[in-house]
Amino acid sequence: METEKNRFSQLLEQLMNLGEIKNAALAKALQYDVSYISKWVSGRMLPAEKNKRNVLKRIGQELVRLSSQTGKENLYENYQIWNDAELGEAIFDNLEAEYDFVQDTQRLYGSSIEPKTVFFAELSPAQYIAKMHHPVLRRVSQLHITAEMDLLALTHEYRLQIIQGNIRRDIHAFYPDVHFSLMVDLSPEKFDYTYDPIFLINMMSDMARIDFKLYKGAQAAGRLIFAVKDEFMISGMLMDFNRCMAVTVSSDAENSNPMYHSIRDLCTREMLLYRSTTMQKMIDGKYYVRAILAVNQKWVVGHLTEHFLPDDLFEELLEQVKEQYDEEQEQRIRYLHTLTNKMMETTNISVILHSIALANLAVDGELDFFDHPMHLSLQQRKRCLQYILELCTQRENFNVKLVYGCLVADFQYAETQCVFLSDTICYVRLHTENRKNNLALFNHPDMKTIFLRFFEHMWSKKRKVIREETEEICAFIQEAIQRVDILDRASKEKETD
Repeated sequence: METEKNRFSQLLEQLMNLGEIKNAALAKALQYDVSYISKWVSGRMLPAEKNKRNVLKRIGQELVRLSSQTGKENLYENYQIWNDAELGEAIFDNLEAEYDFVQDTQRLYGSSIEPKTVFFAELSPAQYIAKMHHPVLRRVSQLHITAEMDLLALTHEYRLQIIQGNIRRDIHAFYPDVHFSLMVDLSPEKFDYTYDPIFLINMMSDMARIDFKLYKGAQAAGRLIFAVKDEFMISGMLMDFNRCMAVTVSSDAENSNPMYHSIRDLCTREMLLYRSTTMQKMIDGKYYVRAILAVNQKWVVGHLTEHFLPDDLFEELLEQVKEQYDEEQEQRIRYLHTLTNKMMETTNISVILHSIALANLAVDGELDFFDHPMHLSLQQRKRCLQYILELCTQRENFNVKLVYGCLVADFQYAETQCVFLSDTICYVRLHTENRKNNLALFNHPDMKTIFLRFFEHMWSKKRKVIREETEEICAFIQEAIQRVDILDRASKEKETD
């Protein structure tokens, strides 16, 4: 009777088939007897645990090297990677995840084949999350996920572990075939208006590399349910922040698919909290204009954008990207800049400016120009900073407070996002490494309420990390200008040497 394959053997066989590689060829490359490869593929044996990392790394490298041209293209497509070295690493990562899963299954159940369905009367959130991080999430091709999660009822540590998940974490990559719809409970009594808006926006940033949609639903209260179509599900009831009761884990499609579809049916457009868009759509759909003309402007600025440019610098940056626009689009961009400057002169605007935005401009020249990442020269940086200094000192309608430090310890390295709030249009400008899904329009009134309360909370309460006095803020901007001057002098001295 044929031995049922474990997950490691299934993956290895699939990869070899995709790459069009025979057992004998892999055995020769690894300097193993072909019988070992046959046993790995059939599920009768695993590579020895003591040297598994070395063996799995070599398998990843050799699968890439031995693949036919068509086979390599298949592997590239499967992992959404187009570089041989990175492809080898991705294969190793996938194989190791499945290997470890099989080993854990063997220890827990005495078999390398996972049971179709397992029930646990009680698990801690940590145990639940460990089981939720199934190796199937390493797949980035045709993965469909739905979940109902009472995230706000969990401790910060646990909710971060859930969101970080087990999906491959290449921050520069984009995986459009990974579809994840998540429903959360946003009951006001659970909400921390300092931490949770920052958590939400960083979740949006972290999930920007996949097709992610976030929904509001009271039915997510007390639930931890996660379902992968055709593959896997885990469900439980969250009794309090450290107890999950009646947890069911199943790798049977007959269980996972009904759960997947039942949650998917609840994720309606009316419950969608925000929708991803592009700068071009923002401009063509008049959203950008409406946002500029709106009253009660409140901005949280984590990275500098085209809103903070004097006319001459704007023209220089437009010249660098004008090839990407036709004549009509170019004139539209100019019109938006003029409109922005007029708004800055006449409209009351409140800005919470992160010091990291100024530091990144001064040191690295980072500026987001209508969703084009720009690297400003030293002189351009100085002119931009001087313009911001002018806004702070000469515009009575421009009210600014400076965040000098970290609002929330969990996100001390991830506060480079922007939120633009007004009476009409509210949206987020994310600072993503892959430049995908980095603009999001608020789709639900609760999303606007959450971030308005966050802004008011930050603006009105005294905090050590927030500078309110104009003199202090201007002194920080002057320091940033001095850094640019130091970099300029050092650059000139280097050229002289």
